[in-house]
Amino acid sequence: MATKRKPNEKDYITNKVLSVFSLCLLGVLLLMLFYRVAAYGSTYMLGRQITWVVLGLGVLGVIWGAVKTGMERSRGQDMRYRLLRGRNLVIVFAVVAVCMAAVLWRGPEVIKLFYIILPALAVYYLIYHSYPREFFVISVDCGLMAVLLYAARRALATTNFHWGAYVAAAAAVVLCLLQVAGVFYVKKHGCRGLVDGQMVDLFSSKNAHTMMLVTAAVLAVLPVAGALLGAQIAYYLIFAAFAYLFVTAVYYTVKMM
Repeated sequence: MATKRKPNEKDYITNKVLSVFSLCLLGVLLLMLFYRVAAYGSTYMLGRQITWVVLGLGVLGVIWGAVKTGMERSRGQDMRYRLLRGRNLVIVFAVVAVCMAAVLWRGPEVIKLFYIILPALAVYYLIYHSYPREFFVISVDCGLMAVLLYAARRALATTNFHWGAYVAAAAAVVLCLLQVAGVFYVKKHGCRGLVDGQMVDLFSSKNAHTMMLVTAAVLAVLPVAGALLGAQIAYYLIFAAFAYLFVTAVYYTVKMM
């Protein structure tokens, strides 16, 4: 079962999750409008000017959030259940700055990538606060599997970049070993860790370690299989990664009932 929270903390988490989803939806809508300006020759320069302005606002927002965080700590203010806290502002404006920096670096076409990234961030945030922490780790693993398999497929589909698939497979093996080491380290230290300044139980079920070890193995096997078996197989293994995520999601949802 998920960790029980105090009523004010539950209200804060609910409001925060709703705020994150609202901001991500607003961000996607604004990026769609911005793409219509930045992707066409007649308004391309206007799009770049807007990009620089928004990037500057994002950087200023990060600085503002950092200063606010310092002031909160120096005054000893308890901001745990405040939405407009300095740390939250830093994160929001940092995402804005990263999006605009990516547009300046790679061009307007990169905006389409954020149509996926922003909703994914909102979903991961919901999982982090609503499900046991081990399922959050599993969901991150499945996302990484999909990304590495997609990278392997793209590499195998090109003429002179096949080695990129083996780089993706090697990265998957490294991530698998890191997760296995992390699981045993946490288990050795009593499954407790520091979260938001408090020592808490990191995992809520007895089979959490087994689930994360199994997922680590899947994380290594699928990208390696995709790299060895070809682009077509790598494409279908992306669906296998999401199928594994769906099955584990159903499992943890039933356990929480």
